[in-house]
Amino acid sequence: MGAVGIDDRGLFRFAVRVETGPGDGSGFLGSGFVAAPGLILTCAHVVASAGERRLRIVSELPQVNAATAHVIARIPEGPGPDGLWDRPDLALIELRDDRGRRIGGHPCPRLDLTAAPPPGPARRRAIIAARPNPGNTRSVPRLRGVDFTWESLDDQGFWWLADGHALQGMSGSMLIDPERRAICGVVNNSRGLGAPTGALATPLSELAALGVRLDAVTGFNGASEWDAAFDRRPDSIWRDHWNPGLSGRHFVGREQELADLLAAVEAADGVAVIQSIGGFGGVGKTALAVAFANRFGDRFDGRVFHDFESYRGPVADTGADALGSVLTGIGAATPNEVELLDARARSDRWHAAAADRRLLMVWDNVDDSAQLDGLLVRGSGCVTIVTTRDRLDIADAGDLRLDVLDEGEAIAMFTGLAGGGHPPALVAELVRRDLCVPVLIATHAREIAGGDAALDEIIADLPEPDPSRRQSDPHNQRDLFDRLEGSYRRLDPSERRAFRAFGAHPGALATLGSLAAAMDCDLREAERRMHGLVNAGLAVRDLTRTSRERALRCYRAHDLLRVYGAHVAGAEGDLEAFRLALAQHYLDRLGTGFEEHPDWFEAEVETIEHLSTGGATVEYAHLARFLGYRALRYCAYDAAETGFTQAERIDRARGDQGRTGHSLWGLGEVARLRGELEPAAARYRAALECSEAAGDPGGVGNARRGLAEVVQLRGDAELAERHYTAAMEAYREGGYAHRMIYVERGLGRVAILRGEHRLAAERFMSALAASESEGDSYGIAFALLGIGDAALAAGDEDEAASRFEESKALFDTGGDPVGAANAVQGLGKAALAAGDTALARTRFEEAERVYLEHDAARSLTELKADLVRLEAAELSL
Repeated sequence: MGAVGIDDRGLFRFAVRVETGPGDGSGFLGSGFVAAPGLILTCAHVVASAGERRLRIVSELPQVNAATAHVIARIPEGPGPDGLWDRPDLALIELRDDRGRRIGGHPCPRLDLTAAPPPGPARRRAIIAARPNPGNTRSVPRLRGVDFTWESLDDQGFWWLADGHALQGMSGSMLIDPERRAICGVVNNSRGLGAPTGALATPLSELAALGVRLDAVTGFNGASEWDAAFDRRPDSIWRDHWNPGLSGRHFVGREQELADLLAAVEAADGVAVIQSIGGFGGVGKTALAVAFANRFGDRFDGRVFHDFESYRGPVADTGADALGSVLTGIGAATPNEVELLDARARSDRWHAAAADRRLLMVWDNVDDSAQLDGLLVRGSGCVTIVTTRDRLDIADAGDLRLDVLDEGEAIAMFTGLAGGGHPPALVAELVRRDLCVPVLIATHAREIAGGDAALDEIIADLPEPDPSRRQSDPHNQRDLFDRLEGSYRRLDPSERRAFRAFGAHPGALATLGSLAAAMDCDLREAERRMHGLVNAGLAVRDLTRTSRERALRCYRAHDLLRVYGAHVAGAEGDLEAFRLALAQHYLDRLGTGFEEHPDWFEAEVETIEHLSTGGATVEYAHLARFLGYRALRYCAYDAAETGFTQAERIDRARGDQGRTGHSLWGLGEVARLRGELEPAAARYRAALECSEAAGDPGGVGNARRGLAEVVQLRGDAELAERHYTAAMEAYREGGYAHRMIYVERGLGRVAILRGEHRLAAERFMSALAASESEGDSYGIAFALLGIGDAALAAGDEDEAASRFEESKALFDTGGDPVGAANAVQGLGKAALAAGDTALARTRFEEAERVYLEHDAARSLTELKADLVRLEAAELSL
């Protein structure tokens, strides 16, 4: 068996923030956690800091959040001169209702009141509250997980913890033993005054010092909620997320800057270092960061790189966008899992994955410090490099501003790319006219290497630096564009068109198929034209993205070159035409034969996102909505949300109520599939209002069905049936017979919820007959799954197993391994109900392997609950 993993979000319900004031985070004092019904455990110094002010407990549990807080026991002594307490730093808070009675009726965690220190180093997880930006008292504290390693026991019996990052506000937080699946201690302060890492914890065996009976805090009644957060799985293996493209491959010079970066790291003596590298576009910021990582990467446990694309596309990446790719890249989440995580949950997962690791992180092309919210890791020995054209406000960050290369470095860069043997005087003149700017030198050196231009020809097309300013100012983008004009003019007319299309293309990588569509030519002609751009130094074929499909071959270029291409396209009047041609191309592909080309969608989804957010006409709304529909099909919820949000914005501005309703329904689907039921319900209700106003029965049916699914998940069978019935009537009015089958299956689930097993079977049988009449094998397979679930709920394990076998056979025939695994999971549930735990485990593990292979996150979540029931059954034998 592997190590126990912890889903932090599952434990957040048991953690609290201790505050004073209005509850907006301004009076944040520290952390705490539910210890028993109506009791909160925290640190004595946390409650002491409140003085005479009224305490407030902030929790995800409604009962806890609404209660009033009263300190009923605490250790009175304070810390010694070293900042550490010589007695247990503990306090107990009682929660009372408006009549002064201790509250109850809420889940509680599992406590280990006899916790002893482990015999050797062991991982312990703390669930803490902390501000995202510790230096900003206006930032609202949030919960996160931090891993520590038990190190030693002091003479007071307190536990010393190492390798975790101490944060202001973490005092009072729960310390968890993953193997025992229980809280074993209270984290109560950092290791000495101002220490950057590590913490001190008090084991729960010290609770007697509070003068309360230990049986007062043994009210564990949250098995299902608490235990579901623990999952035994193999330890994750870190994978570097390192894909800086071409940056750093031809790095020269900058030795002093590299030395300055290394000196900052060494002077920190293990304290986390955050370094900003600033300068204008094309000066070599990314190349310097990547060169540092390449030269000194062996000093770190792992490396991470992400380009925020802030200076080219219409919309820059957010921190959540960055973590969407980083978490999958490092192996901390599957693609489907990460799509189900909101921004906060992604940050929590990221910090958990980064804990105990000495990491080097490069956040590239950041133009706003808000993009870094939730990303900055301040663990021991970690280094973060942020590249930006602007000066960012980042707490405790160093700032290095880059200037152009000196002449010797510029000449070395040219020679490294173009080769030797060129007249030294001409090389010196070229780099002078290129202002010693790396991106210009690289472009012209590659043009020389391509053989389509001579050195003196390029120099003749380069303007003299402007003497009126004593030297040309590379901060002025016009100066850089002037020095690319000759390279553009030397292209033939078809290649110039390709360069303009390349500039108009909004993706970081442009596929050959999309470029051909923008230019209205075939793939071979598009490839010939792009080859001309490569020879001219204006594009590079990205060989890291390989595909057997010619249409999916990719090209990239420095942001400055792409922006120049867009500038030329704008000047020549075909920028919008290129983008509209791209939009039509993507609409055609999204609307036909889509299921046969999942690789195409994966390669193009980022470009479609950028393109759909770059306009406000009906064409862009259609593209955004289609993006949403197809992204839902592949569980790409970030992309779906981007598409539906953009479509809803445009449709609402145009006064199109019907299409606005469809976009709102799509946003409801995204929220529901992520498990955010209240936002989902709000979006479905808004969709219903728009669809009713537009007289759109299909939209009404969709919204009603969405509302039904939400309340069904909440266990309200009556309301779910009313919504499903209304959806059925709307679909019948609009003639949407196929969608009525979805409703029939939903009504079957409602009947199971009510315990009406015979009715459930009838409804699934009705859905089965309808799908059979349509020849819909997938519908048949899902109906059989429902019939099996109904039989299982009725206690007929044999009938359930038979139906699950039939369903599995259909999914196997249709080539749907995840659907087949759903049926195998059903077979496992049937075996467990029959008391055959060995067969149940075999079935569940078989399903789990498929879910993991195919990133089926939602199915894995449901399987976890089955595994918890199985383990309980095994323990009872």
